[in-house]
Amino acid sequence: MATLTKVLVIIAAVLSLFLSALVISYSVNTDKILQDRDAEVSRSQAAQAVAADNANQAGVAKAAWEKERAGLTDQIKDRTAKAIELERVNAELARGKARAEQELQAITLKIAELGDTVKTQATLLAGYREEVGALRKNELRFREQAVQADDRISDLESQNEVLTQGVRALREQLEEARLSRESGGAMGALSGRSQSEPFVDTGIPVTGTVESVTTDPSTGATLVKINLGSNDRIRENQKLFVSRGKDFVANLVILKTDMRFAIAKVDTLSRKVEVQNGDAVTTRLQ
Repeated sequence: MATLTKVLVIIAAVLSLFLSALVISYSVNTDKILQDRDAEVSRSQAAQAVAADNANQAGVAKAAWEKERAGLTDQIKDRTAKAIELERVNAELARGKARAEQELQAITLKIAELGDTVKTQATLLAGYREEVGALRKNELRFREQAVQADDRISDLESQNEVLTQGVRALREQLEEARLSRESGGAMGALSGRSQSEPFVDTGIPVTGTVESVTTDPSTGATLVKINLGSNDRIRENQKLFVSRGKDFVANLVILKTDMRFAIAKVDTLSRKVEVQNGDAVTTRLQ
């Protein structure tokens, strides 16, 4: 019994040693397991954070990709439309090229025709050149004859001017003689009339025009210059008549005469009319 107890005690002692070893081993393993668990938890949290970050980045990348895909889709649409437009333009250019080739052929034919025409015209020009040369010679001869004729005409005109002046002088003398005779024959009839009263010429009517209109600064009367003078039988104190078209405008009384012009005073007969440049003047109303 004592021996069994001893054996049991020894066995219990051995078992307690094993148990102590197991307890120590368990304590060591427990700390390690806890440390490993904490490490795993930390790694798991870090992995979750990385996963969340990656998820965010993936969302951003996906949004960017969607945006880029939409842009590329729009570009594809634009380029498809441009390709269609280019095909249309290419077709038009092809048609234009065909028309241009046809026009080129037509122009080539016209150039050939023009070449023949140029040759024909060159032949004609050669003939024209000879004809023009002959015409120039004739023209020079005609010009020489014309110059000679002009010189002859100038001489004749000079002679005519001299003769005309002589004729005018003779007419003036004849008119003065006629007026002297008429004034002498009608002295009795004119005795009751004032010598200052304007007279009207009874000879052949003479017509002219008003060249200028002025105002006498001393009397305020309207004066005109006409292109009729003593060579046209115009005398001082003679009455003339001014008309515009078919309308009578005013009377004129000659104040001063020259061979080719005269100065006259306007008598409007108390009417509101004005004599103008270019109005017709006559010695007697028809």
